[in-house]
Amino acid sequence: MWASSLSPRLEVRTPEYPLVYCWKCGSELREDAAFCSKCGASVRGTMGVQSPTGFELLRDDKNVQNHWARRLVAFIIDAVIVTVVLAIIAIVVSIPFIIGLSFPSTTLGAFPAWWNAWWGLSLGGLIPLVVFLYFFLAEGLYGRTLGKEIMGLQIQRVDGRPMDFRSSLVRNVSKIYWVLLLIDVAVGLGTHGDMSQKWSDRYIGTKVEEKTRMTIIP
Repeated sequence: MWASSLSPRLEVRTPEYPLVYCWKCGSELREDAAFCSKCGASVRGTMGVQSPTGFELLRDDKNVQNHWARRLVAFIIDAVIVTVVLAIIAIVVSIPFIIGLSFPSTTLGAFPAWWNAWWGLSLGGLIPLVVFLYFFLAEGLYGRTLGKEIMGLQIQRVDGRPMDFRSSLVRNVSKIYWVLLLIDVAVGLGTHGDMSQKWSDRYIGTKVEEKTRMTIIP
């Protein structure tokens, strides 16, 4: 059982303000709430409760599975957009290098080597950097990327203030390297709290909200 009969909600108190989470879906609640505004579960009582982790909810709750499926699709859309843009740039830049193959005895003959170096930089460093900058700027300015817009998702700060570049920087810095992103997601889902939060979201105080209803997993 995730919560005892005496305690249907989890309270986490900090020096600034108390945080109360729904025992069923992990969403943040008002301290005086009787029902969760997201899943409708009763949250009366204030003692001895432990909310489920994101992984537990992901295993059992279709709504949570659908939420993360939408986020995965949004990320794939964004990754494809960035990759296509970089591929177009690479093709344009490669044209003089290809022409250089016809002049092996001139300086242009060195262009293929330059091209290989540029392509290696793209795969090893430029693409992850562009992905990070894309997410950082889009979410810092608009609170969403094109992928999130298509999937009806929005980044919000838990304190109700508008998204800013500081919050966007912290929640997106792990996208520079895929291993860091996996760790960020795993730590967030492996701990108690809002199921929509990665660890970086929980640290900086942001979350992913669903602005429209959409079913990915029936």
